[in-house]
Amino acid sequence: MEQDTTEHHPDPQPLENEPPVSQTEAGYQKIRAELHEARKNIPPKNPVDVGKQLAAARGEYVEDISDPNDPRWVHNNY
Repeated sequence: MEQDTTEHHPDPQPLENEPPVSQTEAGYQKIRAELHEARKNIPPKNPVDVGKQLAAARGEYVEDISDPNDPRWVHNNY
C-alpha cells in the first residue's frame, strides 16, 4: 500500500472567530426569504416556439420575433 504523501496543514483561522451556527442559519434564512420575494416580481417568460426562434436566427422573417426596422435586416427592395 502506498504511503499518503498529502501534506496536512492546520486551519489558520481559529473557530472562535466564526459566528455561531444559529446566526449563520438565521442570516441564510433571511437571504432566502428575500430571494423568494424577489422571484415573485419576475414576470413569467412568454413561451416562444423554438422553430420560430431558429428561423429568426437564420435571418428569416418571423411574426412577433423579427424586427423589420433593425438595420441588419436585409430587405428585398431592389
